[in-house]
Amino acid sequence: MAFCEFSTEVVSKNVTTIDNIFISDFMPNASENCVKVYLYGLYKCSSGRDNTLEQFEKALGLSADDIVSIFYYWQELGLVQVINVEPIQVKYLPMKNALQKMKKYNVDKYTAFNISAQEIMGSKMLTPREFEEFYYIIENLKMEKEALLKIIDYCVKFKGENIAVSYVVAVAKNWAHEGVLTSEDVDERLETQERISGDVVLVMKAMGLKRSATIEEYQMYIRLIKDLEMSLEIITHVAKSQKVKTFKKLEDLIMKCYSLRLESIKEIDDYFASVEKMFGVAKKLVKKLGLWYDDLSMVVDTYITSWLQLGFDEDALLKLGDYSFRASVRTLEGFNKIVNTMFKQGIITSGDIDNYIADIVRNDGIIKQILECLGILREVNSVDRSLFKTWTETWGMSEEVLKFACSMCDGKYLPMQYLNKILSECHTHNLKTLDDVKKHKFTFVNNTLNNSSKTSGKEAKKREYSKKELDSLFDNIEEVEI
Repeated sequence: MAFCEFSTEVVSKNVTTIDNIFISDFMPNASENCVKVYLYGLYKCSSGRDNTLEQFEKALGLSADDIVSIFYYWQELGLVQVINVEPIQVKYLPMKNALQKMKKYNVDKYTAFNISAQEIMGSKMLTPREFEEFYYIIENLKMEKEALLKIIDYCVKFKGENIAVSYVVAVAKNWAHEGVLTSEDVDERLETQERISGDVVLVMKAMGLKRSATIEEYQMYIRLIKDLEMSLEIITHVAKSQKVKTFKKLEDLIMKCYSLRLESIKEIDDYFASVEKMFGVAKKLVKKLGLWYDDLSMVVDTYITSWLQLGFDEDALLKLGDYSFRASVRTLEGFNKIVNTMFKQGIITSGDIDNYIADIVRNDGIIKQILECLGILREVNSVDRSLFKTWTETWGMSEEVLKFACSMCDGKYLPMQYLNKILSECHTHNLKTLDDVKKHKFTFVNNTLNNSSKTSGKEAKKREYSKKELDSLFDNIEEVEI
């Protein structure tokens, strides 16, 4: 017999589905272990493997007594049923019935509250089930009775005596989740709403709405000015300029501005003016990278916006897209690394990129000649480019010095290593001209053949390399500058 299983009313699926009721109404007030046990049990109901109390102990690091006690806690809230048999068994109940099967409340202690709530509701008689909804808010969401009565009174005055109790409950839960739990908290919220009522009228006017704002719209506006610290000027400007008709849409647009750190009207106007263009750039770029997105919003929000803010234009990004595709960099994150690398080097325009690539092509030609002089017949790679950059930019070696140094490597064992030794000694002794190099007596020249002859006959010592060591051999775009 399984330790946890669904009741016959619940249909088991191949995925573990968490009902939003659990997340919104039960999880916030439950301890970490209570949440862990409930979710793990929910998973075990579906998996069917190792579904024992012992497995729960092993997986969660809790004692059997603690686990059983937690299930009794969830039973009290109506989410599960603990069957007292040997062995003990837990049945998960339908979440839609959870609120209806909550613990039996001590109605006696709510006598005064019930009378007050019914008086406020007027002729609309409250049912036992509706009273239980109020008890849940008081006991589970930790709201004071007086605070809840003030919310009921506010809602009735706002909507009239025909107001649905479910609407009052929804408002109370929303306020509770926002930290409005005491009588003083409610007073402060109502004072805030009274203080901002004129501002909300201006926002409604900016949206072209002639009706009064709802309680939910007041809540949204308070979140915008309190949590996001957005000014009335910006909120009304966005509402009017974007021809917004609902508070939800307005909230979404303001959240977008906040997430992008757009804090002035000019920045906001520039952003919205460029949105259409950004979507066009995103569509062309993902196509060049060989990608496809049904919705380009993520591409625009995460990447295109920041790239344009860095100063890249459409032509530059598309040109880099071509380069990235040919270099087998075909992910947005990989492309982002290339863009940031270019930005660090001051390469942000299409012309900059052309010049940069032209320099690479020119340098590759010189490197190719060096490789051929050394007797190395292969294509130029990023390691060669890194070495060439060190020789020419860091050590300051001229092309004529490089060519002469290559001639010294003719017939040498491991010619690239030999060339590096020559150039390193030139750098150490500050030999910059060809005459200086020709006059210098290199310290390692006479020892090279002797050392190579001593080691050439020895068999190379074999070694097994780890995956981490092998991975380090490959190019990393953040480490290799090309």
